[in-house]
Amino acid sequence: MGFSDLETLMRSLFEDGKYTDMTISCHGRDFKVHRAIVCSQSHFFDAALKGGFQEAESSHVKLPCDHVDTIALVLEFCYFQDYGRADDSLKLESDEAAYTHLRVYLAADKFGIFPLRDLAATRVIAWINSNWRSKSFLSVAQRIWDKSPPHENKLREAIIKNVSTNIQYFLAQGKGNIGLFGNPTFLLAILEGVATKDHNHGQANNMLTQQNKVRQKIGLR
Repeated sequence: MGFSDLETLMRSLFEDGKYTDMTISCHGRDFKVHRAIVCSQSHFFDAALKGGFQEAESSHVKLPCDHVDTIALVLEFCYFQDYGRADDSLKLESDEAAYTHLRVYLAADKFGIFPLRDLAATRVIAWINSNWRSKSFLSVAQRIWDKSPPHENKLREAIIKNVSTNIQYFLAQGKGNIGLFGNPTFLLAILEGVATKDHNHGQANNMLTQQNKVRQKIGLR
């Protein structure tokens, strides 16, 4: 069986609901899924269907606090190891794309689907690196900053690196576009990032100066 055949099979299982043995409900929508596929990838769902929990008896997990479209993307990943492939709203320049990838990232973290968390983080960071000149960048970055879990810093680090690198651009935007700069924690992180960048730049300049001196001493230009 080739990859295309396997993908066709997985799509059939995902869309037709055949042989499903587990239900995930979110805001009035029931997702009929396969326990072997979902629970084998998620610590959260695996734990929910074990032991003496009510969910274990009914094979029914309710998610009243989650975003239904995000759950659909999470389950899409469980079957295809990707998500949002046919969704034009997830184009890189869209603010909504950043929010969607952030929601997927947070859901994957909650459900313990770490490959999905890594994929979503990669897409959030790609948005950060591609859209830092957009007028809405700092407001989107603030949402990403505020929502990032305390045990995972890669999204915040991406924001710090980008803003530190382009600090002159952001300072030139004026008070009307300050956004995150009013957050003391963020501001401190940016100052540290700028200091590190300047230190590394200074070290590189010093090394170049020393190399030039050595070249002059041995008669090289």
